[in-house]
Amino acid sequence: MSVKRKAHELAKAITESPEYERLLKAREVVDNREAAKIMLQDLEKKQKRLREKYVSGEEPSEAELADLQKTMELVSFNPYIRDLFDAEFAFSRMMAEVWEIIAEALGLELPEAQAPAEKSEPTVSKASSKLWIPGRDF
Repeated sequence: MSVKRKAHELAKAITESPEYERLLKAREVVDNREAAKIMLQDLEKKQKRLREKYVSGEEPSEAELADLQKTMELVSFNPYIRDLFDAEFAFSRMMAEVWEIIAEALGLELPEAQAPAEKSEPTVSKASSKLWIPGRDF
């Protein structure tokens, strides 16, 4: 039994998994929707800036944190981005479970932060429409 051959089989199984296929489709949908793409890029830029501050030992200001929170809330209203986040969450959960199986077989203990998430849904709440539609109650 070749370890490398099994690794290739695992990689193939991962790329053929429903979670991975859903992730690719969700990314493609966001890439094809200009508004969603711009919103996501804006969020990622803000997250990167804050991450760089933390790494360099700086504390982000309250205004920067509030701005990131506001951006995250706005982004969560976009159904295409919300679907992408859901797909990313499902894929990450699957990969964490794979890593847990490998770690367990090797007798390794995963740190608490790396243990797979419970089978709960992501914390991004689904937005409801605020548009008035004739014949429909709020």
